Amino acid sequence: MFGRGIPIAKLFGIRIEIDLSWLFVFALVSWTLADRVFPEEYPNWSEGTAWTVGIVAALLLFGTVLLHELAHALVAKARGLTVPKISLFIFGGVSHLGRQPSSAREEFSIAAAGPATSILIAGASIGIAFAASGRNEYLEAIFSYLGFVNGVLAAFNLLPGFPLDGGRVLRSIIWGRTRSFRRATEVASGVGVAFGYGLLFAGLGFILFGYLINGIWFAFIGWFLMSAARAEGQSVFLESVLARLRARDVMSTDFAVVPPGMSLAQVVDEYMVSGGHRAVVVALGDQVEGILTVSDVRRYPRAEWPHIPARQAMTPKERVITVDASTPAIQVLMLVGQNRLNQVPVLEDGRMVGLITRRELLDRVQLAGELAANGTAEANGPTRA
Repeated sequence: MFGRGIPIAKLFGIRIEIDLSWLFVFALVSWTLADRVFPEEYPNWSEGTAWTVGIVAALLLFGTVLLHELAHALVAKARGLTVPKISLFIFGGVSHLGRQPSSAREEFSIAAAGPATSILIAGASIGIAFAASGRNEYLEAIFSYLGFVNGVLAAFNLLPGFPLDGGRVLRSIIWGRTRSFRRATEVASGVGVAFGYGLLFAGLGFILFGYLINGIWFAFIGWFLMSAARAEGQSVFLESVLARLRARDVMSTDFAVVPPGMSLAQVVDEYMVSGGHRAVVVALGDQVEGILTVSDVRRYPRAEWPHIPARQAMTPKERVITVDASTPAIQVLMLVGQNRLNQVPVLEDGRMVGLITRRELLDRVQLAGELAANGTAEANGPTRA
C-alpha cells in the first residue's frame, strides 16, 4: 500500500506480504500492552512477563487481521476471482483481487466475509477469556484483548466509509438497486470521502481540546480514507477505459530487432542510447530468440560489452511473458504490475507484432486519469446484479 511489501508466507496459493509500516504498528501495540495496559490490569506481573504476553498478543492480533483478509480472499477465489497477494500495512490489510467483482451479490459476499470473520474471532476470544478467568491470567489477558480489538475492528469496518468493508457492502446494495456499477462506485466513493472528512475534522477537534495523539490518529485515518475513496473511484474509471482497449491498441510496432551475434556495445550505442529503446528483440530472420533489456545489459561490466553477443545476455523467449494482441489492456496492466515487468511482447498467430512497455502503458493510464479528473469521458462498468 505504501511501498513494496516484504513476502513472509504463501497460503492457499496467495502471497502474504507486510509493509514496513506494519512493523511500526506491531512495535507500538507491543509497547502499549506491555507498558500501559497489562501493568494496570495485572500489577503483580513482572516487566518481563508483561512484555512477553504483550508481544504474544500483538502477534496473535496480526494473525486475526490476516484471517480477516484471508476470509475476503478465499470467498473471492471461491467465486472465481484470482487473488495474487494479501498486503498487511499500518491500517490493517488489503486483499488484491485480479478483477472487480462481476455482480452485486459477488461484491456483497466478498466484502461481508471479513467483518463476519472478525465477529466470530471476537466471540471465540471472549469465550476463551471467560473460561480462563481465575485459572490462567495470561490467556485471560490475551484473549480479552483480542476479543475487544476484533469487535472494534468489525464495527469500524462495517461503517459505510468506502473503501472499508462497509463501504463495499453499501456499493453492492446500490449496485443491486441501480444495476450500474459505475453509479454505485460514485455514490460509495462520495460517502467514503465525506466519512473521511468527518474523521479528519474530529481529529482536529481532539487536537484543539488537548488530545493530541488521538487527534493525530483520527486525522491521519480520515486523510487516508479520503485519499483511498477518491483513488478507488478513479481506478474504476481507468479500468473501464482500459477494458475497451486491447493489447494491439496500446502496443508499439516501432520496436528494434537485432541479430543474436551483435555485441552488447553495439546494441547499447546504436539502439539503446541513440534510438532510445529500453528493450530490443533478438531474432535471426523471422525467428525470435529472446528479448534484451537494459537490465540484462547491466548485469555485465561495461568493459565486457564489446565481447558479449546479444544472444548470451538476452532473456530467452521461453522465459519471456507474452500476451496475445486481443488481450484486454486492463489485463496487460495487471500482468505488468503483478510480475514487475518493464515490457511485454505482443503476439498474433504466433508472430511478434508489437511491444508494450511499462512506460507507454502508464502514460496511457495517466492520460485516462487526467480525463477522469476533468470529467471529459464516460465509462460504464459491469451492470449485472
